[in-house]
Amino acid sequence: MIFATNKQIKSLITGLDKISQDSLNEKVELSSGISLSPLVSAINNLIGAFTKRIAFLEQENKKSVAILDNMIEGVLAIDKDAKVISINPATENIFGIKKSEAEGRYLLEAIRNNDIAEIANKVLTSGGFISQELSLVWPVQRIFSINASAIIIGERSISGCLIVIHDITEIRKLEAMRREFVANVSHELKTPLTSIKGFVETLLEGAIEDRENSRNFLEIIHEHTIRLDGLINDLLSLAYLESKALALNLEKTNISQLLDKVLEGFKSQFKAKGVSAENQLPGELFVNADSAKIEQVLVNLVDNAIKFNRSQGTINISHQDFDGKVKIIVEDTGMGIPEKDLARIFERFYRVDKARSRELGGTGLGLSIVKHIIEAHGGSVGVESLEGAGSKFWFILLKVIKEA
Repeated sequence: MIFATNKQIKSLITGLDKISQDSLNEKVELSSGISLSPLVSAINNLIGAFTKRIAFLEQENKKSVAILDNMIEGVLAIDKDAKVISINPATENIFGIKKSEAEGRYLLEAIRNNDIAEIANKVLTSGGFISQELSLVWPVQRIFSINASAIIIGERSISGCLIVIHDITEIRKLEAMRREFVANVSHELKTPLTSIKGFVETLLEGAIEDRENSRNFLEIIHEHTIRLDGLINDLLSLAYLESKALALNLEKTNISQLLDKVLEGFKSQFKAKGVSAENQLPGELFVNADSAKIEQVLVNLVDNAIKFNRSQGTINISHQDFDGKVKIIVEDTGMGIPEKDLARIFERFYRVDKARSRELGGTGLGLSIVKHIIEAHGGSVGVESLEGAGSKFWFILLKVIKEA
């Protein structure tokens, strides 16, 4: 029987000590003799297997971290004591916290929200799954879909809780806008249809024989029909613009000449309202645009400037040049817009004075159409106004530099 020498044993212990200090790249070597060679070979084979396994696990961990880091949902894990184990960047962004400051702290300390803490506690107690929608005011004012599930190890042993947080604020806003849109369309259609129905029933019940009144009824029906036709046309235009299927026929367009054409079409309205309009655009002002669509923009803006102007008021259309672009300004001397309404003035069906707007025949969609057309051109729109002191509506387009 061959026994290992003290020197060989010390050499083996030294090698194992290095390995125990995370030096898995080391190999156990003996200074001399072969008595321990089989054991050393077995240890080295085991080290090699461990090294490959650790490399594999490190690679898998990198994949998991990459997935978590790139998720738009917030993900956080807590242990059985409700202390934060890990959070991903989305969670940091949602709640404005840092991973280094959150990890190791109690959930309620890291994210000061009782609703989320309560959901986590329920999961840690029951070991079940909870899906819940929360409207949070603190630490952020958003709407979230919270999905929390227990982390189970072994035989139903709850070791923690995994919480996935999905920000659905914009989804809920869109749903609210859709409901508001449907309600507005229904209301806009119901008013003229109710009037038409009432007058038609009156005529059918015998009023048609009354030549004087029946003609008056028919004129009212005709007015409501025109209003319905305008509303439906605006709805179709807006739907087309919002569908992103709009194909623009971009060309060099003389916007001053286009404005002259638009103003010519409003001659009777100017006369009826006692409003005057002045085209202050230079004759050689060209933009890169779809002339038919920009004509629609000008028509809507001038139409509003007439409707909401004061009697004997004025409308001035001017421009400003900057950075290869041109800003077209339609300024009126009308009633102006309250400051609280300015931010929403380009929304569908939004009216400052609902009763007066309907009385003047507005559909509430004109400015929204203007916004979509200009944005389709890569431009922008805006308004400046003081209540009682008129309004300035403007839009920006790419200017075509006149060739030398």
